[in-house]
Amino acid sequence: MTWIVPQHSRNRVKRAGSSVLRADTHSDEFNQAVSVFLNWRAAHAYPMQIMLLLLRRHASRVDSRTIVVQRLKRTGSIFMKLHRERNMSLNRMHDIAGCRAVVRNIAGARRVYDSLRTSRTRNILFREYDYITTPRDSGYRGLHLIYKYNGGRTAFQDMLVELQIRSRIQHSWATAVEIVGTFTKQALKASHGDSRWLDFFKYTSAEFARLEGCEVADQRQARDGRQRLCELFAELDVARRMPAFSVAARAISKTRVRGAGYFVLMLDVGDGIVRWNWYSKTRAAEATAFYDSMEERHRSDDDKDIVLVSADSVRELKRAYPNYFADSHEFAGNLKRALESVGGCA
Repeated sequence: MTWIVPQHSRNRVKRAGSSVLRADTHSDEFNQAVSVFLNWRAAHAYPMQIMLLLLRRHASRVDSRTIVVQRLKRTGSIFMKLHRERNMSLNRMHDIAGCRAVVRNIAGARRVYDSLRTSRTRNILFREYDYITTPRDSGYRGLHLIYKYNGGRTAFQDMLVELQIRSRIQHSWATAVEIVGTFTKQALKASHGDSRWLDFFKYTSAEFARLEGCEVADQRQARDGRQRLCELFAELDVARRMPAFSVAARAISKTRVRGAGYFVLMLDVGDGIVRWNWYSKTRAAEATAFYDSMEERHRSDDDKDIVLVSADSVRELKRAYPNYFADSHEFAGNLKRALESVGGCA
């Protein structure tokens, strides 16, 4: 298999990251910077594949039904992060390439996390974040490990890949945030947007954590948060709006594609449909090139949300990336269980 390799120095990649923020989008400087950026992102495919195998091996030992997938971060998300975090350099961004394991529960997620941390691998554990013990202010919960590639292919030396481990409930929350953010055109995932939606997801996260056995120490604060959650549930008309965000993906559901491969997905918010292209595992470079061309073509179209992901099957892809199929069913079920367990909303 042919893998795309980095064609520019780390300093050149760093300068490209600065240029895409300051240069005029019609200038030669911007176009050259985008070319460098696209190569740098595409070159993460090989170390990402290596880390995927590492994550899959450890996750399968804990639970053979764990969903494990990989993805390259979207251009818009990368540019937004560079803009938002001014001290961030493109060459040091650790989540351009990401692999995700969705495990049945928190206990299983912990076992996968601990297994990886104590494993013997040539790759270097660079950083780790326990967002279950200490959730983000947004309410995000999960376990993250950042690795530096340290294998036999020197061209990819020290490239960073992020491994995410979540429980199914945590994953339903995170994907619901993306679904609402996509359809309301807000960067809720980055904690930007309507404060009511941000608070709704923050309080929902606390209730989901309690549902998984993580009790909130301050019971008064928990009751106040639960009351505010119920108020926002009604104010935002969540019961009606969340199902309305769901779109049919009949073509994908009926596809005859069965094997592992790369999927270029395009969620068309305006039309309410998902379009897709599939490439076999041996066509990684071709899939990446098509992904880059689609992103470039729809760069100024806010209604198009494009992503390149890898999965073992269409079914696994849909389970791991429900945000791209606008499937909020599991989130709605978890929210209903959480509210019913405390007597519901008056």
